[in-house]
Amino acid sequence: MTAMSNYMEDKLIDHIFRDTAWAVESGLHVGLVGQYVAAELEAGTITKEISGNAYARISVKGNANWNVGPDGHPGLTDNENEIAFVAAAGGDWGHISGLFLSTASTGGEVILYGPLTSVKIVEDGDQFVIAAGDLDITFA
Repeated sequence: MTAMSNYMEDKLIDHIFRDTAWAVESGLHVGLVGQYVAAELEAGTITKEISGNAYARISVKGNANWNVGPDGHPGLTDNENEIAFVAAAGGDWGHISGLFLSTASTGGEVILYGPLTSVKIVEDGDQFVIAAGDLDITFA
């Protein structure tokens, strides 16, 4: 996942070039989208997020959740632990084609986003899991 939302880009530009303070976000959550539309996520619009049937974003805030990049390179990281969503209950979630990082468990600001390498189908009783090391974050 390497795409930054407009929100994140604006915050970084203001912080680096305009000496604007940027407080650490109080939350960091992974969310799933059925139909991945990069332009919507870029703009911070989350209209295709999965909903219902026990779906909820997963908190991934904190240093303990993220590995340091190779050779201590701070511009690269991935999830240190498995990120396991609860199993779909009461119905299917359908196809999952992308994900995003947000500042809140609902609503909030999109920070980063990206497509999955392949679409996953989540049916009633299935659990969507991101294996440790599989959510790669790279600033290039």
